Amino acid sequence: MSYTTAALQTPLIASEDVRKRLVRRAGIAYGVVIALGFAASFWLPDALILRQASAEGWWIKLALGSAISVPACALIGWLAARARWSAVTIGWWMLGGAGLAWLGGRVAFDGVSLVARLQDPYPSAVMMFPFTPAAQAFTGISMVIGAGAGLLIGLLSLLATDRAWEHSTRANRLGARSIATLLLGVPPMLVLGFMADFQIQSSSRAPVEATAQVIEQGLDRRVDLAQARLPYLQPYRDRMSAGYAARLVALSSDLTTAAVDVTFESGLLLRCTFGFGSVFLCVDVGDDFDRAMTDLLTVGHLTCSGCGIQADRDVRAWLVGVLPSLGGLREVRLLQHLGGWLYLRGTFASGRAIDCRFAGNRPIVVNLCIEAAD
Repeated sequence: MSYTTAALQTPLIASEDVRKRLVRRAGIAYGVVIALGFAASFWLPDALILRQASAEGWWIKLALGSAISVPACALIGWLAARARWSAVTIGWWMLGGAGLAWLGGRVAFDGVSLVARLQDPYPSAVMMFPFTPAAQAFTGISMVIGAGAGLLIGLLSLLATDRAWEHSTRANRLGARSIATLLLGVPPMLVLGFMADFQIQSSSRAPVEATAQVIEQGLDRRVDLAQARLPYLQPYRDRMSAGYAARLVALSSDLTTAAVDVTFESGLLLRCTFGFGSVFLCVDVGDDFDRAMTDLLTVGHLTCSGCGIQADRDVRAWLVGVLPSLGGLREVRLLQHLGGWLYLRGTFASGRAIDCRFAGNRPIVVNLCIEAAD
């Protein structure tokens, strides 16, 4: 006598198959919840603070990090839920916790640099904000904490996915009570997010936040700048306006000092220097950029002294060869400010134009000049 597979499928086996499928779906949902918990405690507070500080691109880390972490954690949740042994499930989530911390560090530096590169009219292979040894060290500490949080999250996932099955609907789907049980892993992930944010993102956020506080004091006419120890803002106060954008320009390799550019609607461009927790100087660099660009596009080299700007030898050599064919310089204007570097465009009487890239801080280096295609 022969039996078909369907005939051999007992109700118990069928019920177990249904349970496994639901548990795997619960694992995916658990992973999504974990990723959203990390985003809510790591990237979201950073984005809100930067938005309050009028930082350009305040949303970049939140959007990029969430876009990567949600599907990655969903995959980890699925792999952990389908594992036959609890130790494997826990191992997957320890890897996931460490991986989220690693992703947080990479997005803060490499991710922001990548987005800037996508907007760059002349993309460079050089990272705008390199992942320095200090950044790697802070990220490594967070990864260790992340692995510990992952251990707890993995243990809780065993309970959460099992309870999700128990509270499933009659149609064997995840119901409201099932989803509620999947929130068990959120508290340790929130703790990880807040701790990792302090380790990884505070060093790049603090200069922008402190600069915005200084600018707001300068905008408040009731504030005595001398008494507030901000006399360096006095020459620019009449040109400062409430509509401004702040951009991180440079961050030292040890993450203790930085430069932040603030552009105002009036055209004023201030570069503020941050070090060891406070802003100690803001100067108008817009005129310096204009003068340097004018020098380069008229005589082929810089004549300004003490302006803190240098031009690469290759740039000077190229300009000397091309300038005679362009005619007189008609206009210099800011083309694009990307943060770590900005572009100025010089337009000539012949209608042709040259774009130059000014990168970094102390010194500012002109490392590219090229004839504009448009």
